[in-house]
Amino acid sequence: MQRLRQLVESNNFRGLILFLIVFNAFALGLEATPDALDKYETVLGWVFLVSQVVFVVEIALRVLVGPPREFFRDSWNRFDFVVVALSLAPAVGDFALIARILRVLRLLRIVSVSEVLLGSLLRQDAGLQATLLATLLVLISGYIFALSGFHLFGDAMPAWGSLASSTATLAGSFTPVGFMAAINHGGAILVFHVAFYVVVLSTVANLILSLMPSLRRTAP
Repeated sequence: MQRLRQLVESNNFRGLILFLIVFNAFALGLEATPDALDKYETVLGWVFLVSQVVFVVEIALRVLVGPPREFFRDSWNRFDFVVVALSLAPAVGDFALIARILRVLRLLRIVSVSEVLLGSLLRQDAGLQATLLATLLVLISGYIFALSGFHLFGDAMPAWGSLASSTATLAGSFTPVGFMAAINHGGAILVFHVAFYVVVLSTVANLILSLMPSLRRTAP
């Protein structure tokens, strides 16, 4: 059990999980690109299935060597457990859309795994660690919203019909024209944009706050 715990807590193991999550991010991008999906739909299905099995085994091992009570004391561990557990929702029938969105949200684990890795690599520089994590969260949040917009609205609206167009729509929403277009749509589109603004702006605010200690140290 001690050897298993050393393996699960090693940077090599965490790095492997991080690589798999990033690979999933790439696969989700292909899934949100209609031309690529037509070519690689079967391959992508296997990628998601194998990844899900690996993530479930990973969480099971971490709980086992925890032990469980110690595992669930950590907020990141609880987050990882919930994300992986929710992504087990069946991807059929009425649950198909929910399952796809939950699979996209699994990308947030990039932040949790990176936090542990950066914590071990940058023990003496908490400011840099916080800055890197906040920057990563901004990028991941934008990518998750672009993918979610594709799955939620892509079938009905060309502006969300692919990852590229979904990303362009979100980026354009920060312009006056894009903002007014979101207001005019109203309903779910407006709620989605408001959620996007809140997440991005709050993350940017946290990024600025994480930079403040460094700016004070460098100030004359």
